[in-house]
Amino acid sequence: MAESASLYRRHRPQSFAEVVGQEHVVRTLSNAVTQDRVHHAYLFVGSRGTGKTSMAKILARSLNCLNGPTLTPCGECEPCRTIAAGTSLDVIEMDAASNRSVDDVRELRERVGYAPAEGRWKVYILDEAHMLTKEAWNAFLKTLEEPPPNTVFVLATTEPQKVMATIVDRTQRFDFQRPSLEQIAEVVRRVADVEGVEVEAGAVALVARSASGSFRDALGTLDQLVSFGGKRIATDDVIELLGAADADLLFEATDAINSGDAAAALSAVESLARSGRDPGQFARDLIAHLRQLLVARATGEVPDSFTVTVAQPDRLAEQAGRIGEAKLMGAIDALSVAGANMREGDDPRLSLEVALLKVTRPALDSSQEALLRRIESLERAQGSSPLAPPPDAAPESKAAPAPGMVPGNAPATDSAASESAPSQPEQHDTATEDEGPSPAAESGGPAVAASVEIERVLELWPAVMDHVRGDSEMLSTLFDGTRPVAVESERSILRIGFPPSAKFNKRKAESRANIDRIAEALQAIVGERLRPAYVVLEDEAPTTEANGTEEMGEEEIIELIKSNFDAREVTGDDADARESEGADAQGTRHGAADEAGAADAGGDGQGPGGAEGRDRRGQRRWRNGHRDHDRRHESA
Repeated sequence: MAESASLYRRHRPQSFAEVVGQEHVVRTLSNAVTQDRVHHAYLFVGSRGTGKTSMAKILARSLNCLNGPTLTPCGECEPCRTIAAGTSLDVIEMDAASNRSVDDVRELRERVGYAPAEGRWKVYILDEAHMLTKEAWNAFLKTLEEPPPNTVFVLATTEPQKVMATIVDRTQRFDFQRPSLEQIAEVVRRVADVEGVEVEAGAVALVARSASGSFRDALGTLDQLVSFGGKRIATDDVIELLGAADADLLFEATDAINSGDAAAALSAVESLARSGRDPGQFARDLIAHLRQLLVARATGEVPDSFTVTVAQPDRLAEQAGRIGEAKLMGAIDALSVAGANMREGDDPRLSLEVALLKVTRPALDSSQEALLRRIESLERAQGSSPLAPPPDAAPESKAAPAPGMVPGNAPATDSAASESAPSQPEQHDTATEDEGPSPAAESGGPAVAASVEIERVLELWPAVMDHVRGDSEMLSTLFDGTRPVAVESERSILRIGFPPSAKFNKRKAESRANIDRIAEALQAIVGERLRPAYVVLEDEAPTTEANGTEEMGEEEIIELIKSNFDAREVTGDDADARESEGADAQGTRHGAADEAGAADAGGDGQGPGGAEGRDRRGQRRWRNGHRDHDRRHESA
């Protein structure tokens, strides 16, 4: 092949023995060649640069070599040389992306009928086979199932899910695995030796890492580095050309993440920007470095596979012992989100800086994962696990604390309340002594004073609400705008303040079931069995009854009825006028009835149904109507 061809074309493997990796594919095809069991159709599946087309050409050379079929083609006969050069009449390589129609498949079917021109086998290599249309696949189906003798179809694709099932079940499928970093480094060293290029070990590691599992990408990068630096390639050349991050910068950024030093993290980004490197590439390199730390911390040692890409294994092991797993996971998540934002068009440097700030300063991140990382930091700072349940009984050697005193280093509640009194509004407690026993009394053990400070509860309050929201979305809405205001350590009570406009929510939250749910959430997040008691955060709150319900005035009741039932208030004058109208209407109805009765009795007006009888009955009804009116008026 001409010297002007690229390295990955000049150094394609020419036999099965030269293939790096893909042992399962090499073994199966080698046995098929030697045992004369070559299938009529193969489906090669794998990501880019894994050797699918190279494997197809090796199979074609093994079948058409004048010394074959053989596993070691000579490379000197005419079929071997024309296949390697891509000019063989018996090996037809097609691009399905540009030959995807029914007419293209029809032309292929016509060519399949001809016998091989030079060798013994005709091999059709259909690259990017998933690009064929459904109609083209259907037209190709019969030919693929029953091809002429000594004809082999090799379909190569990176997206096997787009290939029709009726095509897949007529082929032998081989899945090409992504090469490891060691395998890519091996190929880079071998090609460099053949080309007479001296490459530093650090440069080989960076080239292998930047290849992303593709032999072709690695050799393409090596070809570019040869043009850049000549026959000697240093690590700095790779860093300058690819914009990759060197090991020192990755270690410095990781140390800044571990220590929570936001200034050092931003300084690393500034150094990266001054050197002209790609922030996106730095984020990917840092994710790979953090992943190596996570694996080293989980396994307790630096795996041998890391020696290819890690220039300082001892330093990696030492750093893995100093950083926590939760912080590593948080940093990986934040940088992954930043990388996704960069791909969507966000500013790369801004996305990287925001990700590093969220990791170094967890208070800037309000997500649940960030809150959990803050809890872990508190655990390490206090040297205990707040998530562990409290003991059922206090040790006998310790005396019970006196009232108003808090064991340990927690301050007394009374003193804390007196200090904070000027800055807090008056709080009206709706929880009375008969609300229920303390948590310790409920469990049947002696009272155990809580050793938690109000500052810590305030810091963990968002996580408590997230825990409640996961259990009951409706209950969490009752606590919108609330905040913890005080901890009574000797009684293990947490007082939670409701805004004045949330009195209804406060009454709903005072049910026994809701109180128990909040207590469970507090124990799960804060690590202390605290019983909530609710207060109203205002200067003057209405008085409360013993059962905790507020007494409403007459005007409030009237307004509540008017608003709920769309009613209006009726005064005394309106009632008198309405009663008079009712009496008049009743008398009118009675008079009409009397006239009707008289008409039925006779028109002369005499006898029991005459005018005299009507007058007596009308007078009685008139008197009765006025008597009823007077009674209703008096009662009103």
